Amino acid sequence: MTPPAGDQDLRGRLRDVETMLDAVTDHAIIKLDLAGNVARWSAGAQALMGYSAAEVLGQPASMFYTDEDRAGRLAERELATAPESGRFEFEGWRVRKSGQRFRAGVVVTAIRDEAGAVTGLTKVIRDLTAERQRADPMFHGLLESAPDAMVIVASDGRITLANARTDQMFGYRREDLIGREIEMLLPPRFRGGHERHRTGFFAEPQPRQMGVGLELWGLRRDGTEFPIDVSLSPLRTDKGLLVSAAIRDITERREQEQRLRRQHEEIMELSTPVIQVWDKVLTLPVIGTLDSTRAARLTEGLLFKIAETQAEVVIFDISGVPTIDTQVALHLLGTVQAAALMGTVSIMCGVRPQTAQSMVHLGIDIGQLRSRTTLRQALQLALTLLAERAEAAAGLTELIGPAGAG
Repeated sequence: MTPPAGDQDLRGRLRDVETMLDAVTDHAIIKLDLAGNVARWSAGAQALMGYSAAEVLGQPASMFYTDEDRAGRLAERELATAPESGRFEFEGWRVRKSGQRFRAGVVVTAIRDEAGAVTGLTKVIRDLTAERQRADPMFHGLLESAPDAMVIVASDGRITLANARTDQMFGYRREDLIGREIEMLLPPRFRGGHERHRTGFFAEPQPRQMGVGLELWGLRRDGTEFPIDVSLSPLRTDKGLLVSAAIRDITERREQEQRLRRQHEEIMELSTPVIQVWDKVLTLPVIGTLDSTRAARLTEGLLFKIAETQAEVVIFDISGVPTIDTQVALHLLGTVQAAALMGTVSIMCGVRPQTAQSMVHLGIDIGQLRSRTTLRQALQLALTLLAERAEAAAGLTELIGPAGAG
């Protein structure tokens, strides 16, 4: 039986529409039923999403959503909104069969019958990430040629673009980064604080270094951490505010800084050697500018040497110190007091006239600190003090000897 001419015309028009839809290969055109399941799958949808029609027909469209959007029941909210508004557009993240995420522009339109009742939905999806890359090849060329890892992040904290250096630095494939939160590139202990900093940057966007004064660390795919430097810049686009993050691996620079620091410490130790010049007598020749940091190291080294040698006298030779300020003078006096608590007498020698004037002008009280002009005089005083102590100890032994024997 031959179908009526009207039915034949309708079927012909439907075939024409389907042929035209299949000719569109740069957009995914999907028809959904009222339950949100896929009722028709175009050639463009297969090309964009990677699924064949046999794999998706009858399946919920939420299979193309991220885990976060499924948890937030985004598909259900779309189904509820489309019949009321008839049509709406938005941007969101979608997931291909391969697991790769991409930024999608989505248009949802309600399908109505002759009576106006909604019978389904048409959803058109286009890949905004690819479109933006094609739109400005010069920008993406510069991005790829940058020596640093370059990551473009949207206001939701998700990565929209990344360059080849990012892949090399962090060990991820590009498709594994797109659509993921930027915090995945940070060790877990930093992620909570980074989310707050990210929100603050979008509230007051301006070019700046990230975490000034803080140590920043990146996290590679294999779980290893490495020190990084990050520069942030806002990017204003027709799709809203983005942030560009230039990430530099500073492992080599950090290692060089540590080597220089160790060399500096070794030089400082060599420039302030504690020398045992006699049994129970130490001398500390101080040469060069004496700042608070160096003075602190001096105290630590001296007290350790006093304990090691059981020294009873220490001579501070400051003839090589050009100037002295209040903080340094007080630190030296603190060292003398610490030595006294260990039973050690301190003698200072080599005080220059200008240094003496500075100490008087600053009102620094040297207290019971003994002073001599030259190192020779200081050594003579040290030997005298040792003799006095030995004599006093011998007299005490003689005094308490009989009592001890009794």
